[in-house]
Amino acid sequence: MGISAVAVGAWRGALWAVIAALGAAAAALGWTIRWRPGRLRRRGPPPLALSEVLDLLRQAYGASVGWAVGDDGPFDVPPALSAHIGVEERRRGAALVQLASVDGRLHIVRDPEATYVAVGDFPYAAGLVFEGSAHTEMLIDVVAGALRRFVAGMRLAEEQTSIPRARIVAGRVARVLAGAVTLEGMARASVELGEQITHRAVALVVATEDQPRIIAVSKAADRRLAGVQLAPDSPVARAIASGIPVATRGSEDVFGSGVPERRRSERAGTAYPLLDGSIVIGAFVLLGPPLDADAPLLDDLSPLLADVGPRIAAARAVHDAERRAVVDPLTGLRNRREFERTLATAGRASGSGASLIYIDLDHFKKLNDTLGHPAGDAALKHVARLLEAAVRDGDLVARIGGEEFAVWLPRTPLREGMEVAERIRRSVAERPLRWSGSVYPLTTSCGIASCPELVGDVLNLPAAADAALYRAKQAGRNRVEKATSGH
Repeated sequence: MGISAVAVGAWRGALWAVIAALGAAAAALGWTIRWRPGRLRRRGPPPLALSEVLDLLRQAYGASVGWAVGDDGPFDVPPALSAHIGVEERRRGAALVQLASVDGRLHIVRDPEATYVAVGDFPYAAGLVFEGSAHTEMLIDVVAGALRRFVAGMRLAEEQTSIPRARIVAGRVARVLAGAVTLEGMARASVELGEQITHRAVALVVATEDQPRIIAVSKAADRRLAGVQLAPDSPVARAIASGIPVATRGSEDVFGSGVPERRRSERAGTAYPLLDGSIVIGAFVLLGPPLDADAPLLDDLSPLLADVGPRIAAARAVHDAERRAVVDPLTGLRNRREFERTLATAGRASGSGASLIYIDLDHFKKLNDTLGHPAGDAALKHVARLLEAAVRDGDLVARIGGEEFAVWLPRTPLREGMEVAERIRRSVAERPLRWSGSVYPLTTSCGIASCPELVGDVLNLPAAADAALYRAKQAGRNRVEKATSGH
C-alpha cells in the first residue's frame, strides 16, 4: 500500500519525526536502538509504504502486531499470524483501531494475554498489541505518542496528495457504515461519523407515519433528545416534508417545540433531508450556526449524507419486518407468538424460578359496545402503558388476546410476583381512561402462577395462571388470585 510521489516529502518528515520520538523514548527507558547504515537516509529514500512505516514502529517497541486505517482501508503488519497473538486477539485489535478511527480517542486495553494501544483521528487510526499485560505506563505513553505522529503523518500525506479528500472520506464512510447491521447500529455509526467529520453535535431523525422521531444523537448532543417525537410544524419536519434543507437561527429550536429545554446556543441547527432515491426517509441534523453554501465542510459531509439515506432505509425495512413478527400492532407490546417463544425458551432452561401473570380487562365488551371500538382501542393502549410502567427491565409484557395480557417475570419468586400483580391491579384502578373529555374507570382481574413454588414445570405456568384468572373473575373481578399447588 504505497503513497503517491507527491506525498513522499511529507512522509519523509513524518517518518523522521517518528524516528526522533523512538530515539527519545529509548534514551528515557535506557534502551539502545541502532539503525543499519544506509537503511534510512535523510535524502533520497524510495517511497515508503504505510505498512513499512508501521512495521518500523512495531519492531522498535517490540510489539507483536500493528494495525492502521488509511485512505485505502485497514491493514496490519506483519500479515502472517503471530505465534503468540492468536486470531481472537488480532480480531479485537483490529476492531479497536476501527473504533479509534471513528471516535478519535486514545484506547488502552489490558488483558492477561495482551495489551492494546490505539490512537485515532477520523478517518485515520493506528494501533499496536503487546504480549501480556506487564507493560509500564511510561512505555504506553511513549507508544501512544509515536502512534499519534504516525496518524498525523497519514493526514499530512493526504493533504499533500492529489486524491480529493471527499473521495477519501466517502470510502471511509462506506466502510464504517457497511459494518453496521441493525437500524440502531447504523444510526449510531452515522451520527458519530458526522460528529467526527464536522466537530459538531449531530442527530438523526427518521420519518414515521405519525411524527418524525430522533433515533440517534452523537456524544456531543443532548442525550435527552434520543427517542423524542417532533411536532409536524418543527423545522426538521419541514425539511423532511419539502426535501429542502432548513436552518434555524437565534432562539428558534431546530427540533421545534416540545423538546427538552436547552441553552439558546444549542438550539440552532440545520436539517438536511436524507434520501433513498427520490423518497425522503428522514433528516440529518447538524447543530450550530448554518454553514455557508460553499463551506469546505460540506464537501466532507456530502458523502455521508449521500450514503446514509439508502442504508438507513434498508436497515429500517429489516427492522420493521422483524418488529411486525414479534410486536402487537395496536399496543406495541410483544404479541402472543413472541410470548410463547420466550416461554418455550425458558422451559428449556433449568435452575431458575419464574412467575407468570395473566391479566384480563374487566367488562371490556361493555366498553366497546357503549363507546365504540376507537374507545376500546384507546383503553387497550392505556392499559398497555400502565403494564410496562409496572415491571422491570428484562420482564416481558405481551398482548395475547383481545383484552388479555400476560406478564412474564423471570427469576421472580411467588411473593415478588404477587407484589407486581397487585401493583398492576391498583395502577389500572387508580388511573381511569380519559376519552372524549370524559373519564371512564377501568379494572383488571389477575391470575398468577409461579415455578417452582406452585407449579413444577415452567411450561405448565400458562394453564395454572389461566385457571387463577378464571377464579379472580368468578370472585367478583378487580382482584388477584394465585394458582393452587399441584399443577
